[in-house]
Order: sequence, then structure tokens, then C-alpha cells
Amino acid sequence: MQETKHRLHAQEIARSLDLRKYDGIICVSGDGVMVEVVNGLLQREDWETAIKVPLGIVPAGTGNGMARSLLHAAGEPFSVSNAVFAIIRGHKRALDVTSVVQGNTRFFSVLMLTWGLVADVDIESEKYRWMGSARLEFYLLLRMLNLRRYNGRILFVPAPGYEEVGDPVEQTTGHETNGVSGATDKNGETCGYVGPSIKEADLRWRSLNGPFVSVWLGNVPFASEDAMAAPKAEFADGYLDAAIIKDCPRWDVLGLVLQMKDGAYVNSPCVEYFKVKAIRIEPGLRVGSSTKGGIIDSDGEVLARGDGSHSRAGDEPGHLMAYGPPIQLTVDQGLATIFSPR
Repeated sequence: MQETKHRLHAQEIARSLDLRKYDGIICVSGDGVMVEVVNGLLQREDWETAIKVPLGIVPAGTGNGMARSLLHAAGEPFSVSNAVFAIIRGHKRALDVTSVVQGNTRFFSVLMLTWGLVADVDIESEKYRWMGSARLEFYLLLRMLNLRRYNGRILFVPAPGYEEVGDPVEQTTGHETNGVSGATDKNGETCGYVGPSIKEADLRWRSLNGPFVSVWLGNVPFASEDAMAAPKAEFADGYLDAAIIKDCPRWDVLGLVLQMKDGAYVNSPCVEYFKVKAIRIEPGLRVGSSTKGGIIDSDGEVLARGDGSHSRAGDEPGHLMAYGPPIQLTVDQGLATIFSPR
């Protein structure tokens, strides 16, 4: 047993662990520690073997979306004891892993990526952490009073059955790419997983133009214990579920948020809900501002921030990616393994 001491500590542990000694890795945490473990395993030289080690999660965080999704899929109530028994029973299921890439920067995600309202509430409400889970509801009301909308564009490769969503994009690239180089070891040699390779010429891209209130990309149904963000999401179908709240009045948005408990919000005409194999986000600035963008958050990790006031010396550590350049997500079907109730 190891207690994490700082940000990315779980990633460091997973990257250096002697996996021959263990039958699995259990995270007693929120979703963030599991994500760090996945990234650490995929940074190893023996990543192909390492990523097959089963992962388990005992919910002990703020969100707990992965544990909630696993128990919900098995028809079991959400509780710590049920999550523990699921691990003890030893059933396993495959889990999709998403490569999030910007230029030569890469991050692996297993839960979700958000931009706009949800990311703003999740990250900016940290200043009210003393309120407990009520901080999210409190800050959401604050954001409703001054609803932000973001310019930008979303390009995506739709899953079968969703080919009519959005507008067609003229194909201009014909090369094969995974967008990044591998991690490097102490000798400067490439190691670790570089993400899925895709042939751009074989893909039919489509697009949606902003402004957007929120862009939510889910790999599993629940984003937290009480928010079903992607009701049709499956653990290993090879697709991400996109739920995009388009520009609409603030009180309509509040109504959508109140319907997230059971996923009914996706039926609203204000929401575009569809599945994708790959998706590219081109984030723009906040409507009405010439300088401020939004927050892009993946599994609790702030990937990029469009507000310069949050990156002064002494503030939180530098982010993995820059706000503005396209960020592409591509799904690796069933790459990881997770302990499941059945």
C-alpha cells in the first residue's frame, strides 16, 4: 500500500512498479488517481504487458464516476462495500482508453473530457472546497447568473448511425499519424505507448460550429455519483459519447443540468448527443471577450486554460497543453482492464 503525496505521484508509482509481484492495482480515491495510474502504465517500456494489469477502484473522492458507472452497469447500488466486493470477486472487463493529443503532447483518459460550463464549475469551484460536495451546486448557480458561451469548432469522425450529425468537412490530409512521439527513457530512446495510429484519408470528418455552452466527451455513463453525462456510453465499444450543449438561454441550461441525474438532458433540442471514433476540439474565446477562453479538463486534470490570470507565477503548476491549438481525441478500444462487479 502506498499513499500518494502529491500530484502525479500515482503516475510515478505505476511507471516504476515491479508488476510481476501483483495481480492488480487498486485505487482508493476519486477518478484522478486511476487516470494517473493508466498514464504511468502506458509510459513504461513494457507498456503492452503493463496495461493488461487489472485496475480496481474503491470510491473515496469527490466525483467517483468510474465506480458509479461500474456498479450501475451491474444493477448494484452505489456504495464503498459493493465496490470492494466487486474487486474481491475478481470479474474483469475491458476498458477503452482515449489518447488526448496536442502537437507532441499526449495524455491518456479513461473517464471524460470537458470544455465550457462543466469544466468551469468543476475546476473554478475548488476555491469553495470547504463546502464539500455542495460547492458544485453553489458555483453552478453563480455560473447560471453569468452564463458563459464559447466560440470554436468541433470536428469529429461519427460512429455508425450518426453520420448525419453536423456538416461535412472537406478532407485535406492524407497521411497516417498518431500525432506524438513516445516517451523517452534515461538514454533518450523512445519508450512507452504513442497512441493509436490513424489514416486521415480513410476518415470522414464532420463539424459543428459554436458558440457552445458546454462540450462533454464521456467514455463511461457517469461523470460523478449523481451525474449521468453519457447515458449510452459503454466501457469498451471503441467510441466516445459527445454531449454538446449549444447556445441557449440560461434558464434552459439550468433545466438541462437538473436532468443530468438520469441522463434525460440529452433528449433536449439544446443538446447534440452522438458517438464518435475520433474528435478534434478547436477552442475559441469566450463570447464577448477578446482575451479570455475556457478551461479544458480531462478526468480532473486541467489540460489547458484560456484565462491568463490563472497562470501567474505562484499559481497552480503549468498545464499540459496550450489553449487554442486543436486537441484531438482518438479511442483505443478495450486497451485497459478493470475489475467489474460481473
